[in-house]
Amino acid sequence: MQKRFLALGLTAFLGIVVMLGCGGSSSMTSPPPSNVPTGSVVVFGGDAPICAVESLTVTITSAALVPPGGGTPVSVISPSQPATVDFARLVDFTTILGTANVAAGAYDQIQLTLTTPQLTVLDVTQTPPAPTPLTTTFSNGSTTDSLTVSISPALTITSNGTSGLVADFNMRQSVQTDTTGQVTGVIDPQFTITPSTASGGQLGEADTLYGVVNTVTTTSSNSDFTGSFTLQVQGGVGQIQTIQVNGSTVFEGDSATGLANLTAGTFVEVDAVVDTSGNIIAQEVDAEESSASTSKRAGFLGKVIAVTRDSSGYATQFNLLVDHETRDVRSEVPLKSSLTVTLQDTTRYRSNWHHWNRMGLSFGPQTLGVAEMVTVFGDLQAGTPPTLTGDFVFLRQRSVLGNFTSLLAAGSDDRTGGFTMVPCGPLFGGNPITVLTFRDTRFRGVAGLNELTAKPTLSTSGLLFYVQTNGPASQPTWTAPTWVMQGKVVRQSP
Repeated sequence: MQKRFLALGLTAFLGIVVMLGCGGSSSMTSPPPSNVPTGSVVVFGGDAPICAVESLTVTITSAALVPPGGGTPVSVISPSQPATVDFARLVDFTTILGTANVAAGAYDQIQLTLTTPQLTVLDVTQTPPAPTPLTTTFSNGSTTDSLTVSISPALTITSNGTSGLVADFNMRQSVQTDTTGQVTGVIDPQFTITPSTASGGQLGEADTLYGVVNTVTTTSSNSDFTGSFTLQVQGGVGQIQTIQVNGSTVFEGDSATGLANLTAGTFVEVDAVVDTSGNIIAQEVDAEESSASTSKRAGFLGKVIAVTRDSSGYATQFNLLVDHETRDVRSEVPLKSSLTVTLQDTTRYRSNWHHWNRMGLSFGPQTLGVAEMVTVFGDLQAGTPPTLTGDFVFLRQRSVLGNFTSLLAAGSDDRTGGFTMVPCGPLFGGNPITVLTFRDTRFRGVAGLNELTAKPTLSTSGLLFYVQTNGPASQPTWTAPTWVMQGKVVRQSP
């Protein structure tokens, strides 16, 4: 499958590898000697989705970049400091997993040792659906696999320069299935790695950076920026990254009035780009909530897998498949477990990322629905297992994998309009959803709406709403209740 830099089929894999090499505050190996010229690598991460797989974690116990001709490998991960990454976490989005300083020169291979793979699927025959870990091995029958992957063409690091690296991990080919399409628990890693090409002064983008703000600076010595903040990036190994802010940066949430109102300890999600100088520049900052002030306070990111409603249709409780925690409470609420969240009359709901809510769809207790991605904050309640009393629920962006079924409308630009698709994810129960697209929706693997076809796999990402009112009289429209995706990216794969 042909990939382009900035395509969403990027992987978390090499991002973790290079990030752990030498860069940032979480450097895992020693930097090159001071007398050796070095350059910077910015690595973007994401993943190609696969139905029914909620998590695929692998521990990288060693990794090394290799110069052409089999020169001395440059170690970027050692067995004493392994890294664990969840390939499924970054489904169909891109993120910055880190930067690294490495010796200037060319590298055309990477040597990897992988251990302890773990696949988790969702059993929808149970009520509520239950996350289920599978017995998982690599294709060699072991829980350890060593492999060498080519970087083609070779990655060239120039002295004091900044380069980008694109790693395309194909999870659909890597996760083995049987003749009925069921996941077997066997992993055969399949990915390609290529250098990136800068475009328009940018190396790439990151639309799923999230973490806790460490410091805020409202001035800058660089006239291109008005200030910056440092972010303890979560969902990876916790590197601290500096996020630059300029006059075009949009702030939403509790810091909607700007950088001056952003405080240390606030949990934020950031949509950013990276320029050719390696600056991470925020396009949008979604400030959600300050860090926990009590031992009971916690926040969780994940997917809604069940909803309980009262006679009026208002959600009173939901179950969350926990992907991440804003602070580490894994001893009480393990990752990939189901957390019961109790809602109150005072619970607040918010759908940020306004740029991608073009239809102004509402998010609240009536429209909180199964399969939506959310962040929820509240107080943990004692119990076995514990529950959460939620007082703030944020709708997050997500991706949906499935098959195109019908074109609803297509404008003269071949982008503005909409279509229906049937998701293959088990939470949708085989029901179709409506996808709305706009002039700036990005189409990958296909020119536009009129070129969508039924057989290839389709992936859409953006804001997914579970709407309770019918759509407009003219196409594209929908009949409620149903899911409506306001599409940021539409990708058709062979």
